Amino acid sequence: MNIAMIMSGGVGKRFGTLLPKQYTLIHGRPVIDYVIDACREAKAVDKIVVVCDPQCVQFSAELSAGDIEIAPNGSERCYSLQNGLEFIQEHYNCDNVCILDAVAPFVYPELIDEYFARLTEYDCVITCQKITGELGNYDYAILDRNNYYISQSPEAFRFSLLMRYFDPEFPSSELANQLPADTKRYLNFEFKNNLKITYDFELKYAEHMIAYFRERYRRSVKVYEKEVFITEGLQAYLLRTQPKETNEWLMHVAENYPRLAEKWEITSFIANQTSRYGLVLLAQSARFGDVIVKLIPPFVERYANEKSCYLALSNTFMCRLCDCDDAANALLLERVKPGDYARFEDNLLLTRFWDNVFAGVAPAQADQGEDYRAGLYARLQSAEKLPYCSAPIAKHLQLAAALYERCFAKETMYLIHGDLHEYNILKGANGYVAVDPIGFCAPLAFETSRFIRNDVLRNAKFGTTARLSLLFDYFGRWLPVEQVQAALYIDLSVTTYNSVYENETPRETERMLALLDTVRAGLAHNE
Repeated sequence: MNIAMIMSGGVGKRFGTLLPKQYTLIHGRPVIDYVIDACREAKAVDKIVVVCDPQCVQFSAELSAGDIEIAPNGSERCYSLQNGLEFIQEHYNCDNVCILDAVAPFVYPELIDEYFARLTEYDCVITCQKITGELGNYDYAILDRNNYYISQSPEAFRFSLLMRYFDPEFPSSELANQLPADTKRYLNFEFKNNLKITYDFELKYAEHMIAYFRERYRRSVKVYEKEVFITEGLQAYLLRTQPKETNEWLMHVAENYPRLAEKWEITSFIANQTSRYGLVLLAQSARFGDVIVKLIPPFVERYANEKSCYLALSNTFMCRLCDCDDAANALLLERVKPGDYARFEDNLLLTRFWDNVFAGVAPAQADQGEDYRAGLYARLQSAEKLPYCSAPIAKHLQLAAALYERCFAKETMYLIHGDLHEYNILKGANGYVAVDPIGFCAPLAFETSRFIRNDVLRNAKFGTTARLSLLFDYFGRWLPVEQVQAALYIDLSVTTYNSVYENETPRETERMLALLDTVRAGLAHNE
């Protein structure tokens, strides 16, 4: 259950009137009524609770309507918060709470819905503003404004987490500061017009601007600008390496998203910030439920292979493909819940997953999947042009090509997922399933390579050689260990080449080169 809790206990000392500022009028309506309107119109809100002086209910037609719960205010805001939260705990089975200010009338329904939606991924959502002026203090110390931000309402929390740590005597008025350091916070800097009426001149500004902003927010539900879809992952990679093509594609996404939203009945979405090769939107669909909308740039050249992989491997170990849209290079996928990443230590479920992988693949058909061998040789031919680490990478690719011909030239080619590392294997209700395939046409042993690579790099303290031995033995129950070792060396050479373009510094490439040397030494020892 989602509850909107509106804080309306202030007495307006700085406002300079006897009547609390939240009950003063904007175009004939109390300020608080605009906030209540936003909560009523928000689709995700199940109940509205207002924390206020019960004697003030008479000043608002919305408060007097009888369908809003009233919790008594306290002597200070912290005690009003305590009263409101305890009222909710006593009367409702609350999952999430969004706390709003009665004196901040520019809030709008879609923002409240967005905050509740983000709580499926985060523990709390805080409205923030960048500090645009310089910071000063009475000790005259030099402060970097980039290390600070202004926090505001609305703010949303997983209710049980907030109640566990809430303390009305806490020295900071920022509720998120009371939560543990590892709490997953989302800081929203996009609600820039968040006026909180504190002084009388701000009421005049609100009178002039409230109609403008409300109309703007209504339009923004139907019209999307490309900036809405710019994520940290895109900025880190595609916008850095291919800015012209990426900006043109983002314009196309913004223009086409309303059509997709109508087709798939998408009611809201949150963009995953980490995806580097396209857009991953965590969305809600009135038709399909919780889904992922994946939009792939045409110049990345992954859409056709990824789509064919989902179709060919459906009902095996793959996440369910609900629909696709070729005009937008878009896939609609069932969202995997809880979505935890795979861990080697989760042995029973993981083994069941790999059983499904090796039972589910089939020999590749003509023109099905990306030719792995061709990709290997293309990298070998261009390795000398790499901006750094070109010589060692070229050497490894040369050895990898020779090893491929010796070990795999006569092997059956399968349509494989091709990128089964732990971040692409997610825990669902019935075990692990795979997402984000590349769709390689390759020998079956290559399906294990990226899981082994990531596991070894992530568990450096375990010891590289010992960890490799453990994983080779594990996959030996399905495949000849010699093939698993050879496939790892070949694929690690390929992905080390890729890392030069994917990362801004050589550090990650150097880690992979060190692992390559270890794997190569193991192959030489076996020979």
